[in-house]
Amino acid sequence: MSKTRHTPFCIICGENFSSTVKPSKEHIIPEALGNEKLVTYCVCEKCNNDLGSNVDSYLTDYILVKMIRKVKLEKDKDLQIFDSTMTDDKGDKYRITNQGPEIYPNVSIDEEKQHVNIEAASLEEGKRVARSILKRRLNKNKEEIEEILSDPSRFIKGETQYAKAGVFKQDAKLDFARFKLAAIKIAYEYAVERLGESYTTDENAAILRAYLKSGREGKKKFTEDEYKVISERCRCKDHFDEVTKKTVDWYRSLTDGQEIKYMICIGRDVSDNLICCIRILDTKLLAFTVFLSANASNYLSGGKGYISFVLNDNSLFEV
Repeated sequence: MSKTRHTPFCIICGENFSSTVKPSKEHIIPEALGNEKLVTYCVCEKCNNDLGSNVDSYLTDYILVKMIRKVKLEKDKDLQIFDSTMTDDKGDKYRITNQGPEIYPNVSIDEEKQHVNIEAASLEEGKRVARSILKRRLNKNKEEIEEILSDPSRFIKGETQYAKAGVFKQDAKLDFARFKLAAIKIAYEYAVERLGESYTTDENAAILRAYLKSGREGKKKFTEDEYKVISERCRCKDHFDEVTKKTVDWYRSLTDGQEIKYMICIGRDVSDNLICCIRILDTKLLAFTVFLSANASNYLSGGKGYISFVLNDNSLFEV
């Protein structure tokens, strides 16, 4: 995964690298999932950015994945899981914070009497809202605003109250085609990185690449036939589950109990298919098996395969 070692062309769009089409540092597993080590330089800058926005993001921002990130990743301990603003079943609007739902500022304005009434979660927030209204709606200048806000008799400070009633709903519907496409991206990039440029000429690699190009270009709805093709090439499970568990336990015993954050391996199944197994943050929701080729013998000699894993301390091991 060297910066100096890359294909002469972008493995997504196929454009030859040049002074205008440059290779970039692409995170094979999305950086949002904490990955710093598993990278490739075989993707151009535009495809890198577009994949992040249109393919990776569907995986990383899915609500259940965000919950996993919040628990598993130190950097995401303050991650906002739910929408920042939600309306309950009574129609009341709330701001969603890490402490709980706060009633959204309620404002009434009598422009004729130059009177503003604000109900907010805190005095500081009330003043912030008041500054905006006094400036934009009542045309007060900075000095007038500060004079008004400096008068304590104008404010009644109460305690912040969090919502105790009402039901909030967050859509957790999962589009499996887009979810699996993100896993296909991981497997495809990893396969090129470990197997070399020759893999890009594989018949199935061309199919994976075509769907990745569609996703990169912003396609969000797939037909039933397209969904079938994607599902045939990606399953939400680890084909080598038992082997993976034993490997994880073995390396944990060798590393003073260190957890394995990510594991990707390429091997063959009983039908000599070349497959890639992915396990992210040691959770079954983020375990995938991707079909890479119908002929593993073209890429693996003897019983040889490839495996990469990253420990919690971000150390990378590859075999």
